[in-house]
Amino acid sequence: QRQSYKRTLKKVHRDQRFRNHPKNGKKAHKADRRLKTIAGRLVRELERNLASKNLLNTYKEKIELFKKVLAQKKCDKDKVYSLHEPEVKCIGKGKGKEYKKYEFGNKVSIARSYSGIIVGAVSFRDEYDGHTIDDTLDHVEQMLGFRPSRVACDRGYRGQKESGTTKIVIPDVPKKNATYYQKKKAHKLFCKRAGIEPINGHLKSDHRMGRNFYKGIFGDMLNAKLAAAAFNFKRAMRRFFVLLEWLYCFCLLWNGMNKKCERPYLAFAKWPF
Repeated sequence: QRQSYKRTLKKVHRDQRFRNHPKNGKKAHKADRRLKTIAGRLVRELERNLASKNLLNTYKEKIELFKKVLAQKKCDKDKVYSLHEPEVKCIGKGKGKEYKKYEFGNKVSIARSYSGIIVGAVSFRDEYDGHTIDDTLDHVEQMLGFRPSRVACDRGYRGQKESGTTKIVIPDVPKKNATYYQKKKAHKLFCKRAGIEPINGHLKSDHRMGRNFYKGIFGDMLNAKLAAAAFNFKRAMRRFFVLLEWLYCFCLLWNGMNKKCERPYLAFAKWPF
């Protein structure tokens, strides 16, 4: 390279800071244009150097990817957000979430049973939430062997009332002619539905769904299924250790009764390992 732009890029990165402030907008946009100009120079220089060494066909796909990134505009569709993972999508967050307006990755639909076990985990690109119900229920049917009669979803799934034989229930204002029993039953169901939110948090923080280390679309799908399997396995192991602890306490109680002491004792001790 004729020039590394190392010192220039440091200044450009400083000028791009705090771009949402009214006084820094003009300077940030100027830094954006400067950065795009430098990137175009480097790509053209790289293309000339590869052509002189007859290596242009070897790196043709990467050069085309660089040109696509430089040519894309704000309102274009199917934009490239990552050079090492071009399939990454930009997913807009809901209203009221000022701390994180967008997320970059893919969308995952999680289905859990009434008892809290994850029975479905399907990976999508950037579809509308309501358009993911059919594929998710098909996956649940493959896992369980039957299709649930009713599914509770949040308000992001509005637009679809039924999926085959499954009725889709969304939180809404109760009807005027609804009885007290019907209102309490719907409220209990929606409280259970809200329990999926902490599960999503545990999948992201504890089971590596927050950042995917597998490559490609297949890697996104594999990461979602492995995270769900790890969550269920951890839940099963916790239940198993609780059962062992109760057996241990029962043995202590049984030994105390066999010794014919005046008062049988029960020692709740921690598990040895």
